[in-house]
Amino acid sequence: MDKVDLATSGLFFSWLAHDLEEYATMPGRALPYMRSLPFLPEEVRLRGFSRDQVYVALSLMGALMAAASVDGFRTRGRSAFYQAMLYGYGMHAFMHLGSAALARGYTPGCVTALPVVLPFWRFAKAALRADGVEPKAARWTIPAFPVVGVVLHGAGYLAARRWRRFAA
Repeated sequence: MDKVDLATSGLFFSWLAHDLEEYATMPGRALPYMRSLPFLPEEVRLRGFSRDQVYVALSLMGALMAAASVDGFRTRGRSAFYQAMLYGYGMHAFMHLGSAALARGYTPGCVTALPVVLPFWRFAKAALRADGVEPKAARWTIPAFPVVGVVLHGAGYLAARRWRRFAA
C-alpha cells in the first residue's frame, strides 16, 4: 500500500473519525445562528436536529464518502468525483471553524477539523501530486458541498419524521 492508496482509501476513514464527533455531539444541539435561518423548520431552529435525523444524514454522507473513496482508489486519485469530494471535505473544515467562531464556542465538528480533516486533506493532495496527479478543484465544488450537506440533512429530517409517524 503506497501513499496514493492511503490518500484514496483514507478519505472515508478520515471522514469517519471526523463524523464520529458529529454523531456524538450534533443531535439536539441548537446553535444560536440557526435561529435566524428561516428555511429551517421551527423545531430544528429551536432544538437542533434529532438523533434520528443526524444519523440518517451522516449515514447518507458516509455512503457518498465511501463511494468517493472506492472511486478514488480504483482510479488512483484521478476520478473527478473523488477529487471533488476530497476538495469539498477539506474546505468544509473551514465551515466548521467559521461556525465555531460565529457561535463563539464549540460547534459539532470543530474539534476534529484541525487535527483530522485539514492534515488529511494536505496529505492526500501531496500524495496525489507526488504520483503525478494534479488535484483539480472544480468551480462548482465549493458551493456544491454545503448544498449536499443541506440536502442530506433535509433528507434525514424528512426520513426521521416519516419514520416517527410510521412507528407511532
